[in-house]
Amino acid sequence: MKLPRIAYIAIAGLGLYLAVHLPHIEYTEPICETANNLDRISCGQHIILTPPDGGKSQTNKIAGFDAFKQKDFNKAVDYLDKDWKLTKDPETLIALSNAKILRDRPANVKTIAVVIPRSGTPEFVAANILKGVAAAQQEWNQKNNRWQLLVVIADDKNDPQEGKRIAEELVKHQEILAVLGHYSSTVTVNVKDIYQNAKTVLLSATSTSDELTNQNAEDPNNYFFRVIDSTKVSAKHLAQKCQSEPGKIVLFFTPNKKFSESFRKEFFTHVPPSNVVQEFDLSNRNNAAQELADAKEAGATKIVIIPDAFTDANERERVLAVIKANQGQMPILGASIVRDTYLFKLNSAQLKNLIVTIPVHPTDRQFIDEMRLKQAPNWWGTKEQIHDRIINSYDGMQVLLTALDRSTDRSSVRQTIATPGFSVQGITKKLALMVQSGLKQLTA
Repeated sequence: MKLPRIAYIAIAGLGLYLAVHLPHIEYTEPICETANNLDRISCGQHIILTPPDGGKSQTNKIAGFDAFKQKDFNKAVDYLDKDWKLTKDPETLIALSNAKILRDRPANVKTIAVVIPRSGTPEFVAANILKGVAAAQQEWNQKNNRWQLLVVIADDKNDPQEGKRIAEELVKHQEILAVLGHYSSTVTVNVKDIYQNAKTVLLSATSTSDELTNQNAEDPNNYFFRVIDSTKVSAKHLAQKCQSEPGKIVLFFTPNKKFSESFRKEFFTHVPPSNVVQEFDLSNRNNAAQELADAKEAGATKIVIIPDAFTDANERERVLAVIKANQGQMPILGASIVRDTYLFKLNSAQLKNLIVTIPVHPTDRQFIDEMRLKQAPNWWGTKEQIHDRIINSYDGMQVLLTALDRSTDRSSVRQTIATPGFSVQGITKKLALMVQSGLKQLTA
């Protein structure tokens, strides 16, 4: 299924602005001075990603992070540079860029944080997000003399409660002017008010739940934005493909999870619920073969799979089990989360008739020819390997870098992004920013 090319970076805003009685926030010393003692928060003190080469980089990476922790930034730069040249590890590149800043002490430094779901998702998810961040930071710091960007990495474990703990810690450090994250809609919905109350921009490159747009969408003082469309768009395309041929549906989804529930709700605005003969819970360890047999007996001729963003321990294996059990017999239509490395475990027969919606794919000829993909860093991989999470996190960084360049504090970052006509240069060609307010979309 070929989706329409997205010709803009979408920014959707919402948030509850509390004009009075905001919770008092105790600001603390700069986070890179205290990160030695912080759990899953690092400027370069703690390794969060596993070295990508199976251990070759372990010596240099560990030595570099240990030197960073000891504030020996000359040694940290040396070891991290060696590791980067060997492995092209995005976490190493961010730590290397940070170590150079802390070694050289430039007059003007601006700090953001990126929150990744390392402990609660497959590692490639967090690694892809960091690829976009690391490339944008390195590019900016190499070409810019006015100020340097320091990036703090935090791991929220893809867990709502841990996300709150991370968010509460980040907003205490006043030098953090904005945050890129969180990954899943379930966590982002749970933490957005923490950033709102601290008047700190939260820009998501991955959270698509429509709940993040619908609540207080018209409030001009929101601090939440995103560079990815809501589930309204992807669910509509999946539904249209599903309705292009007659037949009944068996639906697999994860109840009580923000992305899965939002996608399912939007899907049913385009597909009559009567077209679904059975629904199964991906969070339960049921027998996929038996479920498909029951669904076929009830008249199902196609499968729709809507897992959440790795927020349930069972659903990833359950999705794989459904695809295996189907053996390519019925068409399978999946939300973007279905696109996963586990697909490499399957044979061509099992992958037959599998269609997945994604925001953008770099193998699309129009994308390659028209959208500057040739300028993407070669260490991101081949065109087939450049995941939309890399593209979206890079574009999110361009939004933040452009806003930071025109801003001096947290409030001015928000004002800059929310200014009508604000535009950025992403990994794509020059794009006008679309500010999405509820269902109203303003496009250039």
